[in-house]
Amino acid sequence: MADRKQVMDIRPNSDGISQAESNEQQRNWSEDFLRKKSNDPLANYDPTRTHLNFEVARGGIVQPIDKSKSIMQKMADNLSARGIKDPNARERVRRRQNTLAQFIFGGSRERMNELAFGGQTLNLDKGADNSMLTRKQDIEEWAKDVYAFVAHRFGEENIVSFYVHLDETNVHAHCTLIPMDREKNRISWRSVFGKNRYEMGQLFSSLHDAFSKEVGMKWGLGRGDSIRETGARHHSTYEYKRKLVNDVNQLESRKGSLADDIKLQERKLKSLTTMIANLRNRRASIQNEIDEIARGLGEEDTDNIILTARIRNLRMQMEDIDNKIAERSKMLEDTSASLQKIRDKLFEMKREHQRALEREGDDIDRQANHIHLGINSTYNRMLATTMREIIPTLNSSQRDILREKGYYDLTENANEVINCALLLAINYVKQATAYAESCGGGGVSDLSGWGQNKDEDDERWWVRCIATAAAMVKPSSRKKKQGVGR
Repeated sequence: MADRKQVMDIRPNSDGISQAESNEQQRNWSEDFLRKKSNDPLANYDPTRTHLNFEVARGGIVQPIDKSKSIMQKMADNLSARGIKDPNARERVRRRQNTLAQFIFGGSRERMNELAFGGQTLNLDKGADNSMLTRKQDIEEWAKDVYAFVAHRFGEENIVSFYVHLDETNVHAHCTLIPMDREKNRISWRSVFGKNRYEMGQLFSSLHDAFSKEVGMKWGLGRGDSIRETGARHHSTYEYKRKLVNDVNQLESRKGSLADDIKLQERKLKSLTTMIANLRNRRASIQNEIDEIARGLGEEDTDNIILTARIRNLRMQMEDIDNKIAERSKMLEDTSASLQKIRDKLFEMKREHQRALEREGDDIDRQANHIHLGINSTYNRMLATTMREIIPTLNSSQRDILREKGYYDLTENANEVINCALLLAINYVKQATAYAESCGGGGVSDLSGWGQNKDEDDERWWVRCIATAAAMVKPSSRKKKQGVGR
């Protein structure tokens, strides 16, 4: 029983809830999209349990999740009904305020699943069928207790949404709250949660104590460890959710999978574009042939019956080509849309990571561990790609190819290159330069504006970090006069 602990995570939000995040909390997805999410190695969604999710509405009423409005629409309606203005909705806002508090409530997996499913057998294997499970009343009562806890302390009128997910590895609840200064009737994070990190830390600790006494202990969950006691930094919602559903290795697998998906979709786009161009060329050729035959109809010494039959046959071919062009154009459109969705997903993931870093400072141990795995993986793939090109024909000319491909640079100082690339990947440019110089490297003349581009997937970004690091750690006396691409 001692290891059964409650979870309460709180994150300030100044950017609002994106449509994508709102859709995720509400499970406002098509069946096809849900199926794709269920195959996501990061997410661990179980589509056979999605129907068990629910929300707690005003008055502590348990009901199916209302998907008619997004979370931000619900917030706008909430404020409008009370005549309250969102400070971030003003024109030319210089500094955005924290206008939302995002809570995640949960607990140890075994106990939360017990509350949700009782003694029923839950299969957490990927692709398992849990459609026979039913939702137990205990999880509803736990959720109503959590809802009441938030409503009592912060005002039920300030709760924008409260959703409980039973279709993931860990059963948990999302609560979105407007931090409202009741005396001044305006949004104010500082008035509700504290003016600085110290005051916030004190409040969060007391909330943990109160939550344990009023909710956790009632449901067999001990007090969770506070940030003050563990020294851990506060995690964003995304980081916490990632911890709930998987570990860093699975995140790496997910990003690698997305990068592979992008490459696959790009190849498909190129193939479809070529197909359509060839079909259009073929159609133009047939049209020219029809025009040529038509000009000969009615002339002396021509068999009009044969020519007419030939034109009919050619027109049938054109009709078939038109159908193929239409079919492949639709495939091209769908592929382009799919590719954009994947790119948007990667960009949103990167942006959330950056937000966490900006909020919490320079504690990047967790991210560095994740990036280090990616750097090593990409580094090995770069070596393998190079070797595949030169092994079959190792001769004097191939030695030049080895140098041009950077093989010697990558292999002679492997550890130094990887360490320097890691620093570049987390945008520690000064530290990377100092490290390269400490290794006897000549550095790079210009790294101004260094950073990952919006349309650059992780593997391409890591390749650029490794290539730049290889140039940086190379002794200046052996360096070729060549630029490093950005």
